[in-house]
Amino acid sequence: MKTRTPGPASAARRAWRTTSAIIGLAASVACGTSMILAAAGVGGAAAATGMAAMTGSGAPQGVLGVLLRIGPWLLVVSVLLVTAAFALGPRRQAAIPAVLAGAVLYAGMYAQTDPAVMYAAIAVGYTTWSALYLWARRANTGS
Repeated sequence: MKTRTPGPASAARRAWRTTSAIIGLAASVACGTSMILAAAGVGGAAAATGMAAMTGSGAPQGVLGVLLRIGPWLLVVSVLLVTAAFALGPRRQAAIPAVLAGAVLYAGMYAQTDPAVMYAAIAVGYTTWSALYLWARRANTGS
């Protein structure tokens, strides 16, 4: 029985998968954190600031303000990166639920104004990504 050693192509693929997962998760966590802070009223933000009612004079300034302004695009990019990481992994079919979890995150953060729905969407999205990661990791260990 021959054992196959990973070549440079698989090492590059693994590096891209890891990099896209880290950057995608960091960006999505930044979006989620900024939305939670805005909903909590940090930075002078009203409860709905940053969600569907992003306009208003009470919009936060500084890093939180920037994250709230670029948040929708940042989240789209992060969902694409996380989905790419799953697509490049051992269980490529995990990419479909990964992009669906990203759509739940986006809808919860930017397509409605209820903070309770936002918190639930964040919990569902990140729980789904975590479960997919554990499922894909099992494929690597041979379980």
